[in-house]
This record gives sequence, C-alpha cells and structure tokens, in this order.
Amino acid sequence: MQLYSKIPLSASILAGGKSSRMKRHKCLLPVNNERIIDLVLANLKELFEELFIVTNYPELYFYKGIALLGDIYPFRGPMSGIHVAMKNSNYDIFAFACDMPFIKKEIIFTLSDKHIKQNNNATIPMYKDKIYPLPGIYSRKFISELERLILEDKLSMTKFLKDIGAETVEVANLDKEGLSFININREEDLELLKKGGIKCLD
Repeated sequence: MQLYSKIPLSASILAGGKSSRMKRHKCLLPVNNERIIDLVLANLKELFEELFIVTNYPELYFYKGIALLGDIYPFRGPMSGIHVAMKNSNYDIFAFACDMPFIKKEIIFTLSDKHIKQNNNATIPMYKDKIYPLPGIYSRKFISELERLILEDKLSMTKFLKDIGAETVEVANLDKEGLSFININREEDLELLKKGGIKCLD
C-alpha cells in the first residue's frame, strides 16, 4: 500500500439533507458524549489534502473551522453534494455520509490506494455483496454528467455507478463486524446505540 503524507483526495462530508426521518439535524446528535459530526471529522481531519463539509445549514458548522460548501441544487440527495464538492476541489472526491461515524481507517486507505493507482472512474466498497455509494470515491471528470443527471432528476447513485463502471472493493476482511456501514438515520437507531453500543446496530 502506498504511503502518503496526506491522501491526495478531497474528503467531503455530506451533511446537506433535511434529516426528515430523524426530525432534527442528525449530524449534531450526541453519541458517547460527542456529536456525530465530530466523530466523523476526528477520523478524517489529518488524512486528506482537502476537507469539506457540504451543508445547506452552514450556521450549524461554523464552529468547526472547516471549509463549508452549499449545494448548487439543494436537497437532491448525495449526488448534489458530490457535484458541488467536485466544483470546488483540486482532487477526486472521497464522499462520506455525516451519519456514519464508525468508518475504519483501513477501508479509507484501501479504497484511496486502489482509486489513485488505477485511476478509476469511481471506487466504492462492497460489504457482504452489498454495494455502498458512501463512503466512496468519485472522479472529477464526471462534474458535467452529474449536473445533467441532477437537472433531469435522475438521482439514483446505484445506476450512475453502474453506468460509469465503478470499481467495487470487497472490504469485509477489513471490517468483520461491518461497523463502518452503520448509519444513524432514525430516532430508533440513536436509542439502540445509547442502550447497547455500536454492535446493536449491526
């Protein structure tokens, strides 16, 4: 595996959604006495050449001192967040969901290394035969294609990844419990987490 002083990719934390299922901004909810967004940032902060938070609520994240980006096409799902990150980045985009705080660094390093060495269109993880668009790496050469899909309301990440021939990487050996793919999307998830720890959400 190639070693970098910092990974030459732009880490983009997608925090622009309405959190409609949670009814409040899930990225700011406390887990183990820390906000979810703080757990995500702690994992990424020193790894990447660039780091953005993509949000339609910048006032919530000023306190972090991280570069903030707003969606050009708000509330259109992860595709719009990846699109605006590409518009502002110097590197390909490693996109992370703000509600997945337990991503293993081994997965980050493995995906980054494969993407950079192979110059892939996209590099995304597969865990036990299930493909996860996030966390995933996306080439900047698809800025125009993403904008076209957003304007045509064709927002399926799964179809986009298939159409561009994304490289999928099985990562079960790097995270046997699948903790990297736990997302805190509902009040029930948060309550289970508080009662039983991260394994209860597996």
